Amino acid sequence: MERILEQLYKGDLCPADNCQVENPDYRRLCSANLEETDRFANSLAEERREAFDILMDHYLEVSFMEKTQAFTDGFRLGAQVMCEVFRAAAEQ
Repeated sequence: MERILEQLYKGDLCPADNCQVENPDYRRLCSANLEETDRFANSLAEERREAFDILMDHYLEVSFMEKTQAFTDGFRLGAQVMCEVFRAAAEQ
């Protein structure tokens, strides 16, 4: 098995592609959100629907940026915890 850093470097590992939320409430809410969004978009006149689509595209871009930052911050925090653990172990 390849090392995780090699997989990341080669592009074989993409954490965002493997993100799965196991919470059933999340799935239910996502499904309801999609249905409501579609129903709302379909109720709009063509010009307003285009504006709504642009708004949703911007929302998705911002959401992706937020998730990327949250992943990065969490990874960094985890690495700092491990550094502290190894440092404490080395001092003993």
